Amino acid sequence: MFSITFILVFLRYVLNQSITGANEIVTILFIYTTAIGSAISIDKNEHISIDILVNYLSLRNQKIIKTVQLLLLVFLHITIFVYCLDWIKTAGGYLMPATGLPRIITIASIPICCLLSILYCINAAGRLFTKLSVSDKN
Repeated sequence: MFSITFILVFLRYVLNQSITGANEIVTILFIYTTAIGSAISIDKNEHISIDILVNYLSLRNQKIIKTVQLLLLVFLHITIFVYCLDWIKTAGGYLMPATGLPRIITIASIPICCLLSILYCINAAGRLFTKLSVSDKN
């Protein structure tokens, strides 16, 4: 993505040329990078959160709140996934103007992100319950 953008800027401002459809390709790459990155941030527990009050709770209560957060995230992503399927049926067949590629290539990033996010939530919940059971035994 960086290389294509660099080449496009060079071509546009130095050689006064452009590559047809390259801006659409960069946009598609940016969308997928953002979608996959947001899913990965769930697994790494790096999504935006304000936890100043949660930090004052006991470890067990913090884990309960984290479990509720993960359940809400799963519900959110299932809801987005379901509504996205209708949108894909409606808009997925149209072609992008510069590249002529079907829009489903771009729109598919949303259900892919939702499925990845759900999997990462399940993974994070598994780690959370493993830590909870280990700390309960101590």
